[in-house]
Amino acid sequence: MRQVLTRASSLLRRPAVLATVLLLAGGGSALVLLPLFGVPGFELSLALSIAVGLLGGGIGIAAAAQERRILLGSAPTPAQAVRPSTPGNAVGHALGAALLLNVAVPAPPFLVATLFAWLRTACDPFALVGFYPMLTLPSAAMAASAGVLCGFSAERPRRAVGHYALLVLLSAVPTVWPIVAGPQVFAFNHFLGHLPGPLYDEALKISPALGWFRLETLLWTTVLAGLAVALLDVGTGRLRRAHPRRGVLAALVLPLVAIGFMEVRGPALGLRMTEAWLTQELGGLRETEHFVFHYWRGKPREEVDRFARDLEFRWAQTQQFLGVAPTERIHVWLYRDEHEKQRLVGAGRTQFAKPWRLEFHIQDRPFPHSVLHHELAHVMAAPAGSGPFRVTTRLGLWPLMGVIEGFAVAADGPVQGDLTLHQWAAGMRRQKLAPDMRKLMGPEGFYQSAPARAYTVAGSFLLYLADTYGAARLRALYAHADFEAAYERPLGELVTEWENHVDALPLDDAAVARAFARFRTGSLFTRACAREVARLSESARQALASDPEDALERYRRAAELQPDEYGFRLGEAAALSQLERYADADAVLAAVTERVKGQAVLEAEVAMARADVALRREQPGEARGFLDTVLAKDAGPELTRTAQVKLAAMESNARQAPIDAYFRASQDEVRLLLLARALTAVPSDPYLNYLLGRRLQQVGSPTLATGYLQQALAAEGLPDALRREALRLRVESAYLSGDCGAVRHEVGALPDFGAAFRAATDEWRARCDFEEKTFRGLLVPRQAFR
Repeated sequence: MRQVLTRASSLLRRPAVLATVLLLAGGGSALVLLPLFGVPGFELSLALSIAVGLLGGGIGIAAAAQERRILLGSAPTPAQAVRPSTPGNAVGHALGAALLLNVAVPAPPFLVATLFAWLRTACDPFALVGFYPMLTLPSAAMAASAGVLCGFSAERPRRAVGHYALLVLLSAVPTVWPIVAGPQVFAFNHFLGHLPGPLYDEALKISPALGWFRLETLLWTTVLAGLAVALLDVGTGRLRRAHPRRGVLAALVLPLVAIGFMEVRGPALGLRMTEAWLTQELGGLRETEHFVFHYWRGKPREEVDRFARDLEFRWAQTQQFLGVAPTERIHVWLYRDEHEKQRLVGAGRTQFAKPWRLEFHIQDRPFPHSVLHHELAHVMAAPAGSGPFRVTTRLGLWPLMGVIEGFAVAADGPVQGDLTLHQWAAGMRRQKLAPDMRKLMGPEGFYQSAPARAYTVAGSFLLYLADTYGAARLRALYAHADFEAAYERPLGELVTEWENHVDALPLDDAAVARAFARFRTGSLFTRACAREVARLSESARQALASDPEDALERYRRAAELQPDEYGFRLGEAAALSQLERYADADAVLAAVTERVKGQAVLEAEVAMARADVALRREQPGEARGFLDTVLAKDAGPELTRTAQVKLAAMESNARQAPIDAYFRASQDEVRLLLLARALTAVPSDPYLNYLLGRRLQQVGSPTLATGYLQQALAAEGLPDALRREALRLRVESAYLSGDCGAVRHEVGALPDFGAAFRAATDEWRARCDFEEKTFRGLLVPRQAFR
């Protein structure tokens, strides 16, 4: 060990080595001033693993050159260095010195980030600390071992650096190729570390796959060091091919066999994913005219049939919007849930497409799938894209995400919830939340904006261009985002034209307030302790039903880190209610009420939570007052409908128990049973009929749902918000029951509830037209109950 320390200290006297160490240690420490890097979590770990993987090889090369001088007795050499007598000692000394420095380099950034998080932030420095050793230390070892091998392979440092650079480049092939040629979006690299997937998956955790991969990195470190021992000539200090030490090479068989085993079992271990393995893992396969549909084993046949029809319908919609479509069939991968998707391809909550492979990956959701059309649009735009990835690029390689995502949002349709895409953009602009479109369409602006804001305004802008100037110009724009070439006008003028259009849209104060509530959350880079809070909130949601005490602590911690995000306080109150600490829950909500004054939607959400607490405390008078507040705020159709139903429950003993179960019961069977029993006593009650019809449709019984919805609409006293939803549900039920005649009749008789409602209901009629033409009719359910 003394000889290793002697050599390491001597290396630090070399200007190039000292500069490298200072750059890695100092530069890594300076990163704490950037968002997300102020804690020793994933971002800092990845940055240091990349840095030491790229530059740490130079330290290994210098260590090998120094050892050669010691072997040859040429100056300069450390004063107390003893000449090694065997190749093993020589390689061991050089590798030990390089490894000591490489492993020491991440220590200062770790300490600085820990102190920074402790002294300057409220973040837990150790929330994601496991990533630090898992990413940095194996990369440091790999860089040292590869650097020593390259240093002994060439007498001149430049040539050794070239050899090392070649190794790093070769390591990129198995890193990049599975992403380009396969279905995965995660990346592993022995030198550079691990990228788990898209940025939008905020709640990160160390996976077993990372452990297996880092074990493989250490095995490769052993192999490279062993090769150096087997080939080193202590007389010349160089590697020689002739007469290698066979005993050493034989010893390398074991780690190489282990590496080979891990590579063969790569998909099973999560190191990579192949199309063949993924097909087998999911198990389901259906082919249609334009699609190869892969779905999770066990998905009900009727749902598969309906999904396949939905794919063809969305294909026709997108082809009409864009004017072109791929000639090859598109592969669709549907996963059971986000956990299965994360395990197999590396993106949990994020849905993604690979236009160059004509495929997209989504997890299952109720019909109609909420993101299917968006991801399909990415793929179907491939013929209009540029570069190897067939998307909007600058110089063929740099993707312009503002155009890429804006196009998909525009193609997906003009309706998002109860407002059109343009109305949401208008509300955002009036709240001063909209990103600058001129920057958003550039190479960097999209990443700097909150995703929900960027997606919406970019989609509104491109939808406006499509509606105003046609699909042909939009296709021309999609290749390179050259607005001058596509529209013969600069981007600034087009943006101003769009701004004037959305700013002129009539929008009431309630809609503007809903826009603020939806888009108030900033980007990942602007939120305090974002990764820690994401993990806390996700685990709190999971624990709320089973362990409310644990959920309470997690919500409190999240609220402490991000005090402006009132949702965590609502979660805290929900956990306190679960623990029957109603007075404490109301005290939390009362404090939140004071903080959200003047923000109508937030006031309404807090008032709804306070009403629930009051109902649990059997204080109907207070509950009624809070529910009246919700209605007065006009905070959106969902909150309005919920408040109206809960008020109705308080007006009738017959409604109280079934409506209470409707909101609290965890099993659909209990909800349906209590609603049906209540209707035997008051068969014409509009609220109970509405709720039973709604629930029957949600559990897959649209034919039965239709009758109850009709009863609700025929009765007197159903408020306008509930009547509007019942009409929408009746149209949807008619379609799901396979009755196109009823769909057309219902849509034709609907009152004018605005552009968003009209567009949403017209789509059901469009589905009827498409399926009658393509499939000779709608899909009729095979059974009444699921």
